[in-house]
Amino acid sequence: MAVVKELFMTTKKLHDHVISPLPKELDARDQYIEELQELLETRASLLEEMKIRKTFSEAELAIGREMVRMNENIQMRLEAAQGELRLGLQELKKKKQSSRRYDRPYSGPTVDGVFFDQKK
Repeated sequence: MAVVKELFMTTKKLHDHVISPLPKELDARDQYIEELQELLETRASLLEEMKIRKTFSEAELAIGREMVRMNENIQMRLEAAQGELRLGLQELKKKKQSSRRYDRPYSGPTVDGVFFDQKK
């Protein structure tokens, strides 16, 4: 029962953490992601311990059902956060490219001065 309660508490912490919005500042966002990774790793190790056990009491099964409900919400929130992070990385990449083009306008191929030789 101790492992089940510990898993439930970790899942609850993860659920509460994921419900909070993804911070906009980079430092706060890094801290948010680090805490998220730590909770996920702890939860994964506890789940491995749970796989060893084959039988569970009714109270443990009820706790398990509650964890499944929380897990669905966690999964949705993680996918949304992943999408947000992916968009942020794409924006950063575009800003980087446009900045590079502004700083070095003639470093890449240009359309100016290109002509096609036609034989008659």
